[in-house]
Amino acid sequence: MKPKPVLRIAVLAILAACAGRGVPTPPPAATPSAIPAPEEIATALALETFDTAWTRIARSHYDSTFGGLDWNAVRQELRPRAARATSYGELRGVLTDMLRRIGDSHYGLIPRAVADAVQTGGGGGAGDIGAELRIADGQVVVWRVDPGGPSAARGIRPGWIVDAIGDRRPAQELAALRDLEGTPEARIAHTQFLRSINVALDGRPGESVHLVVRDAQDRTTSVDLVRRTRPGTPVQFGNLPPFVAELAHHRIELQSRCVGVIRFNIWMVIPLSAAFDRAIDTMRDCAGIVIDIRGNPGGVAGMVIGVAGHFYETEQTLGELTMRTGELRLYANPRRVDTQGAAVAPFGGPIAVLTDALSVSTSEIFAAAIKVTGRGRLFGETTAGQALPATAVRLPSGDVLMHVVADLTAPDGSRIEGNGVTPDRVVPLRRNDLLGGRDAPLDAAVRWILDGSGGGR
Repeated sequence: MKPKPVLRIAVLAILAACAGRGVPTPPPAATPSAIPAPEEIATALALETFDTAWTRIARSHYDSTFGGLDWNAVRQELRPRAARATSYGELRGVLTDMLRRIGDSHYGLIPRAVADAVQTGGGGGAGDIGAELRIADGQVVVWRVDPGGPSAARGIRPGWIVDAIGDRRPAQELAALRDLEGTPEARIAHTQFLRSINVALDGRPGESVHLVVRDAQDRTTSVDLVRRTRPGTPVQFGNLPPFVAELAHHRIELQSRCVGVIRFNIWMVIPLSAAFDRAIDTMRDCAGIVIDIRGNPGGVAGMVIGVAGHFYETEQTLGELTMRTGELRLYANPRRVDTQGAAVAPFGGPIAVLTDALSVSTSEIFAAAIKVTGRGRLFGETTAGQALPATAVRLPSGDVLMHVVADLTAPDGSRIEGNGVTPDRVVPLRRNDLLGGRDAPLDAAVRWILDGSGGGR
């Protein structure tokens, strides 16, 4: 058998999953019930849409055998259902069923109403309340609060329990998830739940969302929060809904030394690569650097090359993507010039990476590379295990199909999809830590750096 070519690349502009905070889309497996109007669709258009989606996947899926799934049989089974579809919602149900047969992440439909809003500059997710939610001690709690946001202005603090978001009761949904524990679906369901409750906080600026919360003393409060315009830089990528890119950095000064901390919410070369470079320049004298990618849903995989290049003295493989046409290897490109054009060496101190269940896709590529190569250590919670690069294409119906174009393995050959990346030190969220103003994963990472345990290139 003729070996596939191995290609070195400088930039890989494949968009990975962007579902999550700042990306106003339904979950990847969008269900017909999420679409409000049962618009009629002509049979010819329904079949053209089905055939286009099926063919696109047949030609681009990284594994021509589909892992044993008979893709032709799937077409024969589901195409008659597409022919009987009388509405866009029914057709979406057929297509969603088809996508679920594959069993990989990063497959999904973006309804045409959302896609059209993208093209006209609309969309309902440009506003937020300045807060993020997570699960701690088996309860949905406020995790992060932006000091300048609507939530902080109304007195909401990290660690507060969230009993209601509008008509939703997170505790009831979380209880249903426990029935899936130990099943292959549990990880995906957990990630989708976290995504959905955070997206439920978002909407149009100026509109409000109703919350029922419990404070540190378990006193219940009902509050209506008016969404602000989400801070950051709006970014549009192809057919995907818009999102807002944001990077923040600061220095922690302890024991007459400093630890740099960089947090960003999406892997997007423009505008964040230059911002990351500038952040690194402010902390070259620090004992170590913490990269916080908790809640980061992925983005352009090629950005990993430049980011990792700040931390490797020599060229280093970061992972390999397998496609129908061959393999693409990601390499760290050592950075030897700062933002002012002065010669520098890549940062040689210890690197800590913070991860959680909403660290997805490109975030998982980076985390796995840092861990496997021994360049640093990971702290926090296991990542989502949804790491397959994907792209998006318009279907004849106007909906957008998001589909996988490559498989991914870490530098040691291990597969991230379905497994996630487990931190070197698992640091679960605890409500008492949040109530006390403590970020336990960050604290653990800083202690590791200052104790002199880090290092290595």
